[in-house]
Amino acid sequence: MKKSSKIIGILNITPDSFSDGGLAGNVQAIIAAAQKLIEDGADVIDIGAESTRPGAHPLTHEEEWQRLAGVLPQICKLAKESGVLTSIDTRHAQTASKAIIAGIDWVNDVSGGSDAAMLKILAGWQGKVVIMHNLGIPADKNITIPKSEDAVAIIYEWLEERLVLLEKAGIVRGRVIIDPGIGFGKTAQQSWEIINNIAVFKKLGVEIFVGHSRKSFLNASENIVDKDAATLAVSKQLARQGVDYLRVHNVELHIKEL
Repeated sequence: MKKSSKIIGILNITPDSFSDGGLAGNVQAIIAAAQKLIEDGADVIDIGAESTRPGAHPLTHEEEWQRLAGVLPQICKLAKESGVLTSIDTRHAQTASKAIIAGIDWVNDVSGGSDAAMLKILAGWQGKVVIMHNLGIPADKNITIPKSEDAVAIIYEWLEERLVLLEKAGIVRGRVIIDPGIGFGKTAQQSWEIINNIAVFKKLGVEIFVGHSRKSFLNASENIVDKDAATLAVSKQLARQGVDYLRVHNVELHIKEL
């Protein structure tokens, strides 16, 4: 299949992310991981320093920035020299502001634009903004869209309202990328419903971003051992439906097989 979706490589600078934590504090390892994502063919590197998995310990802005300060400018420079974009995965306005100064290209606001201070910072900038649907950060497995509700319709309405809110805040629609938030406030079945109906969100007229890599919903129907292979299978399905960006751990596999 010809690659129709752009690949976003995940770089978690955390000790506790669900799949690939352990890089926090090791500058050499972090830069090497960023370099590998570039060499593997990532279009964008999404850098996060706060785990948002269920049960994760929330960080203050200061704690988050402490993990990023020593490496982010170097990653941004490295990526720019290779023609690769960078994204900061954060819910903290102050972190976003400092990342913009460091040279970041995108802000991936996992809180979905819920902070007025964040919106003010983003309105005074020109980069792209990812807005993710969620029912709380970090995710809580016990808080989901009711099973009796139409999850796709609820998320669509939420995103539609959020786009209006962002426009009123001075963030034009053309700068916004929407993320339905796989696994954030959704049951495994609801996550599959989103994936199977992802093309519905194209009606909103903005780019679509999906982060499904190695997530627990992949185990919903059977015991999957190779989550990268399962992730790739979903990625192919999403690409066929015209999703613009796929956020994944194994960039090399996706560039080779997608």
